[in-house]
Formats: sequence, structure tokens, C-alpha cells
Amino acid sequence: MDFLQKLDDLMAKNALNRRSLSQKSGIPYTTIDGWYKKGYAGIKLSTLKTLSGYFGTPLDYWVQEGAPKAGALPAGGFVADAREIGHLQKYRLLDPLGKQAVDGVLNAEYQRYEEAKAAKESARRARQGQAGEGKVIPFRCSLQSASAGEGTYLGPEAFETLYVQLNPLTLRASFGVPVRGDSMEPRYHDGDILILDGAEELKVGETGVFSVDGEGYVKQLGNGELLPLNPAYDAIPLVGSIRCHGRVIGVLDPSWIRGR
Repeated sequence: MDFLQKLDDLMAKNALNRRSLSQKSGIPYTTIDGWYKKGYAGIKLSTLKTLSGYFGTPLDYWVQEGAPKAGALPAGGFVADAREIGHLQKYRLLDPLGKQAVDGVLNAEYQRYEEAKAAKESARRARQGQAGEGKVIPFRCSLQSASAGEGTYLGPEAFETLYVQLNPLTLRASFGVPVRGDSMEPRYHDGDILILDGAEELKVGETGVFSVDGEGYVKQLGNGELLPLNPAYDAIPLVGSIRCHGRVIGVLDPSWIRGR
């Protein structure tokens, strides 16, 4: 595999295209596009370091000859214990449906971990007087709900402004969307206000708010479908006019709201 084949392989595994790779890695789009149009001879060492840091590969991965083992990524120093290796061995024996179920649980739990970590960091900063205690910021919240059920119209025109406590989650927020329905229980509940970061592209396993032919949903992104967490609901095929409105990064705590 040459440099571009390796890059294509990693972008495919991470559901990226040239533009989203540029946005997430910080490498200019014209630089990435130029590798495909003009060649990659003379690529800067600093750029290879950026790619290695973003994808978690060793630096020599990009320059070594030959292909990595089929289906594998460079470990980059990662060490697994016997229990973790056992989990991996069992995972490889599962059929696609079983792997999808495991991926869904794993990604949901990882997102819960990230939210708990952010909440702990917020509490730590508050104790140290670094969270801007007492400060409030405007928070745009949709008056239209995203359905955790059978779909509801979600358009761009109906927002209200809330004033909320400044903390790491609200600081990262692009806007909020209320939940209607129970298809994302036990993680998200009817009436919750989801905090979104405004991302237009998500990785498989991440939860976001999507429009499908004008109907708004909060779902987990699967392979060609939107997935509920509640087994009582069916997946929604990704066909028709589809738009991602943002990635869910948390739930707005009602105690953070200071006024309208």
C-alpha cells in the first residue's frame, strides 16, 4: 500500500472524506486534495506527524513499504490484557448483526463515559473557581422537538433563547433540541433538552439529530440506517433527503437554566 492507499483506508474506517479530514485534523483541504491531484512527494514531516496523531498510528506507518496485516491498524504502542484479547476473539466470531449490537452498546457506554468525564471536569473547575461560576451565556433552543419515535417535522426557523450556566458542555454547545418520544431510552428521555455541537458529519456509533425527508429524529448513526436504543422501535433506512443537524454531546440540566 502506498501513502494514498493507506490514507484512503483510514478515512474509510473512520467515515471521513477529504473535507471532513481537513476539518478534524487541521490539515488544509487544498493540501489533502493536492496529494491526489499533484502527488504527495515532498510531504512535510510535520504533516505526517499530524496524520499520525489524528489516526493514532506510528510515524513510520506512512513511509514503510508493504501493507499492514489484513483488517488491522498499527497498534501505536497499545497493549491489551488477556481479558481484552478474549473479548476481541469472541467479537470476531459474531455475525454482522451481533457485531452491530455490540458496537451499539460499546458506543453508547463510551458516550456516557465522555459525558460523565465532562461533568466531573465541570465540577472540578467550579471548585477551583475556574468555571465562571455565576456567569450565564445565551443558549439557542429549538421550539420543535426531534423525535425519539416516529418522526416529527424539524425546521430551522423556530428557536428561543435560554440563558444558561456557563460550563464545559454549554460552552461547546451550538444549540439545543428537545426530545419527544422514548425510542432512545434508557439513555435519553421524553422532554430532555439535548445539547448539540453542530457537527454536519458523524461517525458510525455516534448519536445525533437528523432530518430524513423533513422529519426530525434523534438516533444513533448505523451503517446505512439510524438506530434506536429502545428495542421496541425499528431502524430507519438512510434514504431520501438526509441532513445531520449536530452530534449529541450531553443533556441540558434544568438547574443550569437561568432565564429566557
